[in-house]
Amino acid sequence: MKKISHGCTLDCADCCKFNVYVKNDDIIKIEGDKEHPYTKGFICKKGLAHLKRLNHSKRIYKPLIKINDKWKEIEFDEAINIMVKKLSYYKSKFGSKSILYYEQYGNGTVLKSIGEKFFNFYGGVSLSKGGPCWSAGIAAQKLDFGDSRSHSLEDMLNSKNIFVWGKNPANTTIHTMQMIKMAKEKGSKIIVIDPIETATAKLADKYIKIKANGDKALALAMGQIIIKNKLYDEKYIKLYVNGFEEYKSYILSLNIKDLSKECGVEISTIEELVKLYCQKYSTILLGFGMQKYKNGGMTIRLIDALGAITGQIGFSGGGVNYANKVYPKILNTDPYDSEKFSSNRYYHTNEISEFIEKCNLGNTYYKNDIFINHEDNKGDYELNIPIKMAIITKSNLLNQLANINNLKRALSNVEFKVCFDMFITDTVKECDLFIPVTSQLESEDLLFSSMMNPYLVYNEKILEPQEKLMDEYYFFMEVAKRLKMSNYPIVTKKEYLEKVIYPLKNINSDISLEYLKNNYFTLHKDVAWSDKNFVNESGKFEIINCEEIKKFEANKYKDISKLRLLTNHGRDSLSSQHFMDDDGIAIAYINEKEAKRSNINNNEIIYLKSENGQIKVKINIDKSIGDNIIMMFVGWWERHGNPNFLTNSGISDIGGQITYNETFVEIIKR
Repeated sequence: MKKISHGCTLDCADCCKFNVYVKNDDIIKIEGDKEHPYTKGFICKKGLAHLKRLNHSKRIYKPLIKINDKWKEIEFDEAINIMVKKLSYYKSKFGSKSILYYEQYGNGTVLKSIGEKFFNFYGGVSLSKGGPCWSAGIAAQKLDFGDSRSHSLEDMLNSKNIFVWGKNPANTTIHTMQMIKMAKEKGSKIIVIDPIETATAKLADKYIKIKANGDKALALAMGQIIIKNKLYDEKYIKLYVNGFEEYKSYILSLNIKDLSKECGVEISTIEELVKLYCQKYSTILLGFGMQKYKNGGMTIRLIDALGAITGQIGFSGGGVNYANKVYPKILNTDPYDSEKFSSNRYYHTNEISEFIEKCNLGNTYYKNDIFINHEDNKGDYELNIPIKMAIITKSNLLNQLANINNLKRALSNVEFKVCFDMFITDTVKECDLFIPVTSQLESEDLLFSSMMNPYLVYNEKILEPQEKLMDEYYFFMEVAKRLKMSNYPIVTKKEYLEKVIYPLKNINSDISLEYLKNNYFTLHKDVAWSDKNFVNESGKFEIINCEEIKKFEANKYKDISKLRLLTNHGRDSLSSQHFMDDDGIAIAYINEKEAKRSNINNNEIIYLKSENGQIKVKINIDKSIGDNIIMMFVGWWERHGNPNFLTNSGISDIGGQITYNETFVEIIKR
């Protein structure tokens, strides 16, 4: 039995390293790599499901064309010819920007994103910015620090207190969870702040059931107590922080009773949190949920500021950990300079429906090459090019994006739609051409995470796919050949990937794909910002400009009849990246108080309705859910009752983050 080194390609924080055991060209099992410095042999159900997906009975292996609303199986050669014909026609008649190319978090490897490079060589198309996952927080930390970097997991063992803020590692980052348990055993206190009493909260020394979207108010209240009690680090601030005096003046002007009411945390409890946090050194682990509100970027920046004013940035045991962007600026992920051949136009992901509709009406305006969806702001210029063709890879967008009904209507007006996937997803059903793709186990590639796991992984091809052109890399290469794209790289995957990693030779001259196959490699430092050389323009930590805070009205608590919908990640599925073939109905969770108020019973089937749509769900009464909240896990398909038929497609203050959590629903009894 042969052991082959591999890694999980899901866009998950942990990016698990595992071993695949092969005998007679059959995969026998997948198990965690016990020697890996980060993942240490632990892998979750999501990673183990790769083998199930590989051999799933509903997996598709042949291209499909839709004729009279029915799928017809065709050969790859015909599918390529259709692509060539459509791309040639639309470019010649309407220009390359009439093509919308969309990819998102379906696979984290380098070469599964070859479509983006292809369309650069094609001349540039219409592309999205921002997204459903983490973009507000990334933008926030870029303004504060200049980049987003985190401490090693092991550094938590040096933390007196660990604040898990809006994050549930028990479901989403199992290796973080393992380290939290180890740190607790060593004596660290675990404080969890979350509107839901998660599995992580249940092991905490202190759990704070904050109101949904109360995080900004809590951060402000903690900041005020720190300043009033002179718990801030004057020396650190003088050396490394900009904007403190303005922040201090603003924060002292606030009424802490109002802040307490807004976040739902008693003042005495906030004082206790401050006392714990100011014990050096304490760390904060930030989740993605709190940045899915309109003030999402602002909230992250205010939490970052707590670390800066107490002098806990750049020291072992401290830090504010959100993401870990080690490689994007180091690796050469565009080794053949595709960008110099492109002229793209952009839209924010939350506005994809409006973008398509207004493009097709001939009425679009742009500012800094980004679509502006405001009648009162016409931007820098007008550009009237319709969207005639859409190509979707690495995404089930009609499952993952908000306000699906609106998106379906918009896409229905696009003449020709193509989707690359392993299964007939909700998105594929709305398309005209389906291209089957390889599983990660059938595809050679390079893998890295910009979240927690800081190690590079080289994924060897373990099995040959049924057809070479199932691999997006070779499919797009063949399309490029037939389009006579002279600058397109006609090279092997190995040649391409060796160029991607070539800059690493300046750090380690032995670097090669073979080296990565047999060695664990990282550039990560255990303590982020230990040199205090922040990489923004000033070289210092930048506290948020308080005028920006004033632009937002305080989110005062109101006793409303509608419930705020929160869509969280579960243990078994990452968005819809696992094929959910259950026959059951989607489940929604509320506490007993809200169930009594709505006169509904456990396991009762009801309808949830928002301004965007309506779905049928089964109610699960769960005491862990906060008041005025109904929670659903992401990943449910349309046939189950997908919460994204309800969610609002708003945008955060910075970063282009979709504000899923700004959705309110009412319960309708059957």
